[in-house]
Amino acid sequence: MKQRPYSCSRAGAFLLTLLFLPILSQAQSAHEKQWLEQRKYMTFAPAQRDTAGRLLPLQSYDETVRRAMHFITDTLPGWFLGDKQTLQDENGVKRPVYFFYSNLMYNGDVSKSDLDHFVSYPAFHHSLFIRTFIDFYRYTGETRYLDKARDLADWNISHSTPAKYPYGGMPYSTFEEGKPGGFRDGACIMTDKAAIMALAYLQLYGQTDEKRYRDAALLIGKKLAENQSSEGNWPFRVNPLTKEVKEEYTSSIIYAVELFEQLDRLEKGKSFLKNRDKALQWLMDGPVETLQWKGFYEDIPEQAGNRTNWDCIDAIRYFARNSKTHPEYLGTALKLCSFINDSIVTGDKTFLSTRHPYAPAEAVREQAACFIPMSIHSAHWAAMMLEMYRATEDDRFRERAEQTMNYITYHLQPNGIILLDVDYPNEGRRMVFNQFWFSLHFGSTLFLLEYLLNNAG
Repeated sequence: MKQRPYSCSRAGAFLLTLLFLPILSQAQSAHEKQWLEQRKYMTFAPAQRDTAGRLLPLQSYDETVRRAMHFITDTLPGWFLGDKQTLQDENGVKRPVYFFYSNLMYNGDVSKSDLDHFVSYPAFHHSLFIRTFIDFYRYTGETRYLDKARDLADWNISHSTPAKYPYGGMPYSTFEEGKPGGFRDGACIMTDKAAIMALAYLQLYGQTDEKRYRDAALLIGKKLAENQSSEGNWPFRVNPLTKEVKEEYTSSIIYAVELFEQLDRLEKGKSFLKNRDKALQWLMDGPVETLQWKGFYEDIPEQAGNRTNWDCIDAIRYFARNSKTHPEYLGTALKLCSFINDSIVTGDKTFLSTRHPYAPAEAVREQAACFIPMSIHSAHWAAMMLEMYRATEDDRFRERAEQTMNYITYHLQPNGIILLDVDYPNEGRRMVFNQFWFSLHFGSTLFLLEYLLNNAG
């Protein structure tokens, strides 16, 4: 192939690069310095074990969830070092930080050199927050937490896509700079995240009996039913008005299955079972067989080789939970457990890690595109292990669940923050480690609360 001549424009670009290299290097150095400084805001407690070598909790689950929620309700407003004006919505109403920011630095500051420094992911993250507030209300009886769940749900309902759209009533999967859409999603929404939020609305309806939450979930269910493909699935990223597809494939279908089941029970005479059956069949013929679990996270562009496990874990929980009435589901659940436990994802590593200071607890890595253990994913795995224990009555599942739940307690910091992960010796040089995520804080608390409310029995 002929080499392209060295044109004036190329020469100019080269000179501009040379000119700006020092500025870029300074910005990069300042960015790295800010990230590495976060280490001083993190405390790593040594592992405590019993005489048999099993990991003991650093503090009780009760203390962990109470301190984590105290941080959200009482410490967070003063801890946030960002611009307070950014917390006002379009009507001038001040909202909590977690409405508009998905992540911050561990000192409460904003990392403005990151592309996602003023981005939130309402449909998925806020659904986690709603569920956590509901469960903490159930655990403590304090109505202010139910009020916080209402605030989030009401805000998402009022900021969803217009009901007349083909994908109407859908909460936005991304907000950027306080406005709907943006970042990786652009003008699109994620269909699976709408189903996830609808399930949170129904949980809130169950606690409050307030019809607007039932109606919001029903609208999402109807729109998903109308847009379901003949094969039974939906596109991942889609423009809610034009129906133009930005990203086609997602394995994240289990939430629509669960939504259709719940709506069918609530809405007598408005059967969603045909939609449920089609979606479930697509799931069984697709990801359950192919193990192509991918297409979940909002901040990740489309990647053919990526692998995720969040919706896989929730599929396992569904199959385990229903295995008494459908015995064949147990084999499916065990198969998918093996995918997470045993399948090589990258290099010689699986999603599960016990090569950390808190073994034998199992730490779970998020995804191939961000392949590090995280507190929320470990807690999610532990919650799934408890479902497997209930389905099988095999104490090994219960033991694994408790070891990993104990591990989560080591992520709690003196100020009540829950860290992304505690394996600093292995992961500390990877910058994402030094970032606080509200989803990880709430999600880890949620699964500990599930354990406490269900008494692991």
